[in-house]
Amino acid sequence: MDTLFGGTRWIHIFVGFTGLFAFWFPVFARKGGPTHVRMGRVFEWAAYVVAGTAVLNALGRLTQAVIEGARLADNRAEFGFAIFLAYLGIVTFASVRHGVRSVRLKGDFAALRTPFHVSLAALSVLGSALVVVYALTFWSGLSIVLLALSPAGVGQGVAMWSQMTRPPSERMAWYYAHMGNMIGAGIAFHTAFLVFGSARFVPFELPGMWQIVPWIMPAAIGTVAGRVAENRYRERFREPRRRWRARRGASASA
Repeated sequence: MDTLFGGTRWIHIFVGFTGLFAFWFPVFARKGGPTHVRMGRVFEWAAYVVAGTAVLNALGRLTQAVIEGARLADNRAEFGFAIFLAYLGIVTFASVRHGVRSVRLKGDFAALRTPFHVSLAALSVLGSALVVVYALTFWSGLSIVLLALSPAGVGQGVAMWSQMTRPPSERMAWYYAHMGNMIGAGIAFHTAFLVFGSARFVPFELPGMWQIVPWIMPAAIGTVAGRVAENRYRERFREPRRRWRARRGASASA
């Protein structure tokens, strides 16, 4: 079991860095151009692999802990981290899948309503609920982080369901859905890098409550950047700017 999950962990790390690198090409490349499309596909499949291995690694951690007789009361943060890892993998997969399908269907949001897509929306919400319940029931040093990032799953699932059942009337709604969801997935990649990957290059640990910064900084920056970018494209497409408090048809993470 150690060999199996050790292998998936290294795949997760390698593909994660690949996706992190590929993410920035579509951001700056001409939208719809060859670079945007090719590197977007690299990021898409990197996200799928990273999400899948995240869930497998989480299951491996939980299984190993149970086999070794680890007690939940004595390992609250460790169990919580495994649950959060699986939750993040599900939300990342849902975000990328919704973003890619939105652009390929060019606004036919009703066609998104398949059993698989509906299941992804439901899993995102259920995963968020599980994270909240765990954080409050088994309080640990990780609970604040879990509670801070738990709304992403609810937002993702609700936005997906809303667009499937009440398709937005805006002409370029598919564009905003694609952009917002891909930025949301990028937030997940950057969060993982700052929290786990960066320690491999810079052996530095933030003191006290400052340790929460790498967890929430990508979401804070990405959310604002996503909203600014969306309003900029709305001006270009001559569509109404989106109010900061409006949530209809929004991406869960951006």
